[in-house]
Amino acid sequence: MNRKIFILCGLALIGLLAGQRTAQAQYNPYTGTTTQQAAYNPYTGTTATHGAAYNPYTGTSASATTASNPYTGARGVSATATNPYTGTTAHEQAAYNPYTGTASSSRSATNASTGAHAQSSSAYNPYTGGAAHTSSAHNPYTGANAATQSYHNPYTGNTTHAQEYHNPYTGNTAVHTSTRHR
Repeated sequence: MNRKIFILCGLALIGLLAGQRTAQAQYNPYTGTTTQQAAYNPYTGTTATHGAAYNPYTGTSASATTASNPYTGARGVSATATNPYTGTTAHEQAAYNPYTGTASSSRSATNASTGAHAQSSSAYNPYTGGAAHTSSAHNPYTGANAATQSYHNPYTGNTTHAQEYHNPYTGNTAVHTSTRHR
């Protein structure tokens, strides 16, 4: 009896999975790219699209995804590119929400051949007028780390910058902070 129930549950699950609507792929022979048609989630109203491309001459592969929600108005996008010859991978993403007005973006790059890594991000809030930016980098050969942060407040007119650099071989860390007043 348990075996029959298990088989019926498995067949029902397969039937449900087979009945799900998936995004259809479209291939463009002129550009060599494949683009997915939009996938729709009726519960959240979100529509998402994904596309991928490969360049056989450089070995670079790239993919991008976009999503939007008509109920909140929020939109997001993400893209990644990889080059196997240089070992570099780059990623970028951004988001925007029209109800709050906030916007943010981030970027990162990694080189697997050298181990170097860098990243940065920015954000803006129209209600406070505040804008922030941060970035960092790491060099595995020297062991050095560097980071910067900035923030601007339009109501006070103050802009603050902070920078830090660390050299593990000398043990020295340098920090610089400045605030510019209106």
